Amino acid sequence: MKSKKILPSIVSTVAIFAMLNGCTTAAKKLEKQHQASSDVNSTLDAFYIQASNAREIVYAAPASLVCPKITKGGFLVGVESGICALQVNGITQEYYHTTAVKMGLLAGVESHSMILIFNDMASLEDFRIDGKDLEVGSNLSITTTQKGASGAIDAPNTAINAYIFSDAGLMGDLSLEGTTFKKLSKE
Repeated sequence: MKSKKILPSIVSTVAIFAMLNGCTTAAKKLEKQHQASSDVNSTLDAFYIQASNAREIVYAAPASLVCPKITKGGFLVGVESGICALQVNGITQEYYHTTAVKMGLLAGVESHSMILIFNDMASLEDFRIDGKDLEVGSNLSITTTQKGASGAIDAPNTAINAYIFSDAGLMGDLSLEGTTFKKLSKE
């Protein structure tokens, strides 16, 4: 009996994923890349007002992966997806597609932004390996961070730090486990 109740939620999740992903034609990917590029600066500006040291964190890092809008939707099983721009020394170099499947109490559609800060060149080089899909918890380790009592963002001394936020502020309690990143071709 339970399988009859779960099947509709799986079907609805697949439908939402198809809606979020859309067609994967080269023209559509290029359009999404251009949109992500234009949204990068506004996403960074929104991040800078989150905490007193946010700008310092971005400027001190060799690179950052800016994901202006990650959309998540589903019912019981959720799928999230977004386009990210990799900036090296403040200049967009490459684009990545991020996806994740999440289980739990979820109903509806919501979105958030995410910035990954690469604190050393070795972690950036590992991330940029061509043809390699990267999955958090498998071949990619990321530390999620949050704002401390002082109003500054905690900046642990780890290779890659994730800053996840929405209009409501920093969201330090989200799990990135299972999130994948795939480099997009420049077609």
